[in-house]
Parts: sequence; C-alpha cells; structure tokens
Amino acid sequence: MKYHFDVRGTVHPLLVLSATLLVYVLIMPRSITFEDAGLFQMVCHLDGIGHPPGYPLFTNLCQPFVQLSIFSTDVFAGNFLSALFAALSCSVLFSCCLSITKDELIAGVAALAYGFSATFWSQAIIIEVYSLTVLMFLLCWRSLLSFTQTGNIPYLYLAIVVYGAGVANHWPLMVLSTPALLVTVFPRLDAILSSLKSPGFWLRSVIALLVGLSPYITILLARDAAISVYGDVDTATEMGRYVSRSAYSDQHVVASSVDRMRYMLWLLVESATQFGTVGLHLMVIGFAVSFKKLPTSIAISLVLMYVGSTYLLNFLLNFRYEAFWQAIFKPYPVVSYLALSIWLASGTRLIVDWLSGTGTRSARLMPWVATAIVVLSVLLANLYDNNRRNTTWVEQYGRSVLESLPKDAVFFANGDFEVGIFGFLHLVMGVRPDIELRSWDNLVFSNRLSSPFSSDDIQQARRSEFLQGVRRPVFGSSVPLAPVAHQGAYYRYTPGVAPSVERNPSMDLMLDHLLDLYTTGLITDAYENHFAYHQLMGFARQYVELAITHTDLSKVEFERLARSQSTFPDKLVLLERLLRQGPEKDGKVILSEIAHAAEAQIPAFATIESLAVFYEFYGRIMMMEPADSKRAIRYFEQSIDTYPVPENTSICPLLDLYQKKMEPDRAEKLGQHFPGLNCR
Repeated sequence: MKYHFDVRGTVHPLLVLSATLLVYVLIMPRSITFEDAGLFQMVCHLDGIGHPPGYPLFTNLCQPFVQLSIFSTDVFAGNFLSALFAALSCSVLFSCCLSITKDELIAGVAALAYGFSATFWSQAIIIEVYSLTVLMFLLCWRSLLSFTQTGNIPYLYLAIVVYGAGVANHWPLMVLSTPALLVTVFPRLDAILSSLKSPGFWLRSVIALLVGLSPYITILLARDAAISVYGDVDTATEMGRYVSRSAYSDQHVVASSVDRMRYMLWLLVESATQFGTVGLHLMVIGFAVSFKKLPTSIAISLVLMYVGSTYLLNFLLNFRYEAFWQAIFKPYPVVSYLALSIWLASGTRLIVDWLSGTGTRSARLMPWVATAIVVLSVLLANLYDNNRRNTTWVEQYGRSVLESLPKDAVFFANGDFEVGIFGFLHLVMGVRPDIELRSWDNLVFSNRLSSPFSSDDIQQARRSEFLQGVRRPVFGSSVPLAPVAHQGAYYRYTPGVAPSVERNPSMDLMLDHLLDLYTTGLITDAYENHFAYHQLMGFARQYVELAITHTDLSKVEFERLARSQSTFPDKLVLLERLLRQGPEKDGKVILSEIAHAAEAQIPAFATIESLAVFYEFYGRIMMMEPADSKRAIRYFEQSIDTYPVPENTSICPLLDLYQKKMEPDRAEKLGQHFPGLNCR
C-alpha cells in the first residue's frame, strides 16, 4: 500500500478548516450556557465521568486539552475544542465529497454549507459531543471510500478502529448511521466476503474494534471522580447499565402515536430550514438527480445516512411533542444533515453547469460566484440564531444567585440546568467557595448523601437526617423543602416556622434584566426560554405574595409587579394564588379577565404541565357562580387532553360535571381511561 502526500491537495481542506474555525471562534459564547455545557465543563476541568453513555472518547480528549497552560479556567477551552472538531469535520467532508465526485465545487459547497448549517453550527460553538460524533463518522466514511476505490484492506481496518472510537464517543448516533457506512463498501463486497474466510482478517478486525472501543476502559478505572452522575462505575454490570443509558427514559407516558407523527413533520421542517431558502431549493434539485449523478452505492448511502438519526430515531423514541423536547431532539440528526449538504452541493453544480453553457469569461467565473452566493446565503440565514458571543445572562443569573446567598449557606440544586450552571460556577470558577452545593437527587456531585440508586424512602431519610442536623442556612429553588420563606429566585428552609415570603433586593436587578429579555423576545434559545419561563414563576410567587400580605410595597416594587404580571407565567401564578385564596366580590369577573388575557399570550415553549394547570384553573373559574358548565367542561377536557395522567386534578371535577349533566357515557369513558380514581 503506497502513500503519497499531495501538498496541493491539502490547500482547500485547510482553507475550509480555517474559514469555519474562524467564524466559530468569533461568535461562540464566552460564558456558560445550557444544554449539557455546565456538566461537560465540570467533567473536563475536574476529570470526571460524562453522563450516560459516558462519552469517554470526548472526555479523554477534553480533559488534557482544557488543562493546557494557554487556557484559563473559563468556558473558552471547552467551546474551542468543540469548534475545532467541527472545523475538522468540514475539512474531512470536503475530502469525502472530492473523493466521490472529483469536483472541488461540490466538495467546497458541501463542506462550507454544512459548517454553517443551523443545527451543526449551534453544536459547533458550545462544549458538546456532536461535532466529534460527526468527525468520527466522516473519518470512518472516508476510510471506507478509500477502501472501496483502492481495495486496500488496511483502509478497512482503519475504518473499524475509527468506528469503534465513534461508538466510544456517541454509540447511538454511530449505530443509527451504520447502514450508510455498510452500503458504501458494497462495490467491494466480493473482496470482503473473501476476507471473511481468513482467521487473520477476523483477528485483526476484532483487535481494531477493541482499540477503537478502548476509551471505555477509563470509565471503569476512574475512582472517586469529583464529577459523576451516579458515582464510580465498579463492575461490568454497572458498566453495562451506564453505557446502555438504562436509567434514562426515552419513552414518555403522555406521548402517543400523534406525537410521533408530529415529530415526523417537525423533522421535515427542520431539514428544510437547515440551509435557508436558497439552500432548500438546491437541496431538492440535488436529491432529484443524486441517483443519476452519483454512484448507486453512494446515492443509497446518502438516503440511509439521512434516515438513520431522523426518522428511524423518531421511531425508536417516544418523546412528547413540546418545545423543550424538540430542543432535546434537535441536535440528534447532525449526521443525517451531512446528506442534505451533499445534495445541496450537487444541486449547485447542476445550476452552475446550466449557467456556464456559454463558455464566456463570465461563465468561467460562475463556479466561484455560485459557491460564494450559496455559502453566504447559508451563513446569513443562520447567523442570527447562532451568534452567541454576547449571550451572558445565564452566567449572570447563576452568579447572582450564588453571590446573594448568606455566608456558609447550603444550596440544594435540582435538575440539569441548576446542577450544570451552579456546579460549574462554584466548583470550576470558584464562585462562593464558602457555600456547600448539593444535588437533591444525589447526582453528579461527590458529596451525595446516599447512592442515587437507593430507594426514594432511603434517599428521603438521608435528606431528613441532614436537614435535622445542619446548622447552616439551607436554600433551594425547585426541591420539595417545607416550610420555606419564598425569596423569588429561591426559597429558604424555615423548619418550625409558618411558610412566608421575604424580600430579596440582591436579586431584583436580575429579575428586571430577565423581564427585559423575556418581554422583548431577545431570548431565542429553547433551553434559555424554558429556564426563564420557570424562573419567572418563582419570582411571581414572591411578588404576588408580597402584594397580598404586605401593605408597604414601594413604587419600584409595584412597577416590577406590574411588569411581571404582563407575562403568561406570572398570570398563571396569580390565578393559582387567587383561586387558593377563595372567591371574593366580583371574583369571577376579575379571574376571568386574567385568564382570558393569559390565554392570549401562551408562549410556544410553555410546558404541557403548566398548560394543563392553566386550563384547569380556567375550568374552575367557569364553575364559579354564575356557573358556565359547558365552558368548564371544555377547559377541563382540554387540560386532560394536554396532560392525560391520573395525577391531573382536572379529572375529578370533570367527572362530577359529567354526572351532574346526566352524561353517564362520558363519565364512564373517563373512568375507564383513569381506573382506580378516588374523587371523594
């Protein structure tokens, strides 16, 4: 097997790498963000274990990288590593396309358009595993293309090593994309079948695969990791449970076939918008001619590549259809979108050939002009949403919370957002070293009170013992502490004292900033919207309670309350509080006005739980005198349709209305749908 290094052949891939990396670095965030950024930053800076399935290839690369002396302890190194993997991916994609088509225009357009596509770009600028996933897939594909073209078996062994490494990074996406890889080598099927008869081939292949998978060993070898979702992984059984993600549920109780169908349409829209309007038309043209212009095995491979982590994955998952879970799903098809970029580039070539038919000087410039127009159109279409250089409010919020706590406080974090943001700031950046940060569910941090696999009763017993013995002030924001004093962004545990509300001036400026961002629509990231939505509810509980129980609110506080009440989450909290207080004179009129205004401003990112609660509140308002049973039934039904679980407290009042309205069939159907109800 002869190797020949062509200097000229490296120029264009290096240009692709440099151009994409430069753009990524210019617009990537300089402060901590959501998704898994906080957790990965902690894992990389503190030598921890990634969340299931572990992502050992990524963590083994990022841990020494972020420790390089040229980097500080902030988010830059981790984000830069992801950007570097992404830029390398674009460079390898150029090489793959050039190998297939021998056409530099197709290779350049595909590589740059993919680099600036909506989803891949969004993952390239934050610390995440997806850019490395794409790089591993493309390196494997490139090795298989070389094997197919030359017949040299060493390329096949190289592909097996890279495939194993890809599995050690993100096995679900690599496995889903495997059919596309297998079809690529179909023209060399005879050679592969012949090699399968050789024990040496099997031995070398197994060794190659084990070498690729070897990063998994580091999960077993890690001891007393400062950051690990469940703690150390000690046995093969625990390893299997960890890698298989058995503790994670991809099957939602409230999801149905309707949700899956809606995701199919959503995936179609996502695919159509990856490259902007110009890119969409070129992509359709390229797909239409792909089986004519490309080798059959490659054309089939591209189809399988696209289907793997889009529609096949959707069939395997059962996510409920709402904004937050769409955000979870959004990066999964990054490998699939490679096929779209190649179709787009093929469509560009077809248009360029048609426009260049004159043979004039201007026609000879057409490939360069077309490449520039297409790439710039894709870049500009996705620049606004992916320019996160000035996205700082998440870190500002986290710092404000930590810095507002009293000396030596204990704070119980809950959920990925709080654990990631507060954990990174406290443990990596050193914000408030005097406080004690804990996970309510005994996850991630090493100071867990019990194993996260212990029963709920055991974990609650350990928490109770801790709370009884602690002499430090205890705080939380989304954990079931009681009784508490609400302070807006969080609450203070007050054992033996009646629940109350307290002012928290140190967080008021952050509330003002959050309201500015929320009401002006400046928050565009789905995770940030989800977090802001719930934080506004916490502030609303504080200010609504202050307004009801205190008579000394200042003018500034009244103005802040009025601003908060202009949002849907705050109106929802106000309805909750007023309904709990009980009806007063003209109560139904007032509550109906609030509910009507809230209904008109339900945001697209409202959770189905909060929507179900809102419709229940509206139904209860309609039951107030003079009762409107017809509308009450409609809202209770809407609540149950939105969140069809036995815990939905709309079920019993709806059942009672059915019985009072002499509708036994509907009452029986509701009872059959939720058996075992006790509405007495």
